[in-house]
Parts: sequence; C-alpha cells; structure tokens
Amino acid sequence: MNFNSLQFPSLKFNYEFGKKTWFGSGGNCRYFLRADSLKQLRTTLKIGKNILPIFILGSGSNILVRDGGYKGMVIKLGSDFKKIEIDKKKNILSVGSAAKDIEVSKFCLENNISGFEFLSGIPGTIGGNLKMNAGCFGHQISDQLLDCTIIDKNLMTKKISKKNINFNYRNSSFSNEDVIVEASFIAKRSHKEIIKKKMLEISIQRKKSQPVSSRTGGSTFVNPPSHSAWKLIDSVKFKGKRLGGAKVSDLHSNFLINDNFATSMDIELLGEEIRQSVWNKFKINLNWELMRIGEFKKI
Repeated sequence: MNFNSLQFPSLKFNYEFGKKTWFGSGGNCRYFLRADSLKQLRTTLKIGKNILPIFILGSGSNILVRDGGYKGMVIKLGSDFKKIEIDKKKNILSVGSAAKDIEVSKFCLENNISGFEFLSGIPGTIGGNLKMNAGCFGHQISDQLLDCTIIDKNLMTKKISKKNINFNYRNSSFSNEDVIVEASFIAKRSHKEIIKKKMLEISIQRKKSQPVSSRTGGSTFVNPPSHSAWKLIDSVKFKGKRLGGAKVSDLHSNFLINDNFATSMDIELLGEEIRQSVWNKFKINLNWELMRIGEFKKI
C-alpha cells in the first residue's frame, strides 16, 4: 500500500507549502494531506513514517519553509482536531490540537472562562503552542494545562499529565515525533465583561507594538536569559534594515517581514546577520524561535 492508493480526497502532490504559510515564501512539499480523524492520522503516520519525513502543520504562522521545499509529507489536522468543549460540572476545557488560538479565546469569552485571553494575541494553534510552550503578555499555554493526548513515535495513543511534561520558556519535553491531538485545561470562571476587557487591552497593545498587517512569522528569536531580543537587535541598529525583499520591522525589531516578494533565503540570511551582529557586540547567542524546515534551493 502507498499514498497513491489512499482514499483521501485531500491528498495533493507537489503542494505549494511555502506559499500557504504566513511568510508566503518558500518551496513546495512532496505530499500534502488533511487528516480529519484520528483513524486517518494514524493510518497516514503508519504508512509514511518509514518512507519519508512527516511534518504536522498548524496555522503556518511561525514557519519558514526554505526555497528548495520540503521533500516529505505535510499533514494538516482537520475537523476532528478542531473541537472545543467544556465540561461544566468538572470545569475542564477540552481543546483539539488544530483549534486556532483566536477561536479558543472566543469560546472562553462566550463561556465566561478566564486565563485564555492571551491566546487572542497569538496567531497559532493549540498543538503548536504546547510543543513550544507559547505565550505572551505574561501568560503561557502550560499555565492551566491538565493533560495532553498524543500519538507517540510507536503510534501509541497516550494521555500524559502535566506533571510528566517538562515546560520551560518557549520549550517543552515533547519530541519531534510526538503528535499532540488534544489537550485538557482547568476552566477558571470569571465575568464576561472582565474577560472582554482583557482581550481588548491585548488587541490594542498588539496593534501598537507588532506588525500585525504585514507578512511575518511572529517573534523571530527567543529572548535570551535576562535580555529582550528586540533590545539587542535595536542596539546593533538593525531596526528597518533590509536584505532583498526581507525587512526588520520598524515597529518591533524581533519581527522579520516579507516586505517585497522576499525569498525564504532573504529572510533567513537577514536573521543570521542579526544573530552574528548581536554575538559580535554582546557575545549573546540569539536562538531562532521561528521553525525553519526544508532544503535550500540549489543554484
């Protein structure tokens, strides 16, 4: 059995993967598939894991696909992984890994659940957030987590409690082969007006401080211990600097922008120039927060 014989109507070949990310740059992937159920996902992983690389795609908001493309399969989690439910008796929020952050924050608003307002300021999905312990405005996704359901490298479905997961700043102990399918959180109750006010404050602050209307991948570098990445970048005078079609945001220098039909190489080289300049001046290493995948384009 091979991918040609899978009865998945969503299966596509030589898919424009890079163009579908928030940056809108980069090459194609060999296969693209939307898995709408746990059965489809397990079947795809079983067939593909020993044949070619597999990448699980969230919203594409923090990914840079290199110009040579991704010589593997990209799986987008579909309908069964987007569910958001509340157990009102137990006050437990259950969220599928493909649920978008903004949809979770809206659901919580409608159901008077606090602690998830910050998700309205993150353009991602719950699964990707948990892998990198995403956060902003003083909160992170692991704060109210109870447990996660995953498919591990042996294709076993497991529920893992928070105490058995190591969460650090923008990092977790999940392996690259772990596929998160669902997560449960403590649902703390609050008044709708208080939640709405917090969300509005986050929206205003985000629009003032981030290039939300530009093609970007969010924060480019992780903040080093005791430092802010944007302050270091400002100190080496990279705000507004360009390389090809890529640009460092004038609004927030830890954001790179596809400003004028940038290639992924433009974006990555500009990022590497920043890293080298910060190292030369401060001897501080800036680690990429953006996920860079695929191959460089052969010249």
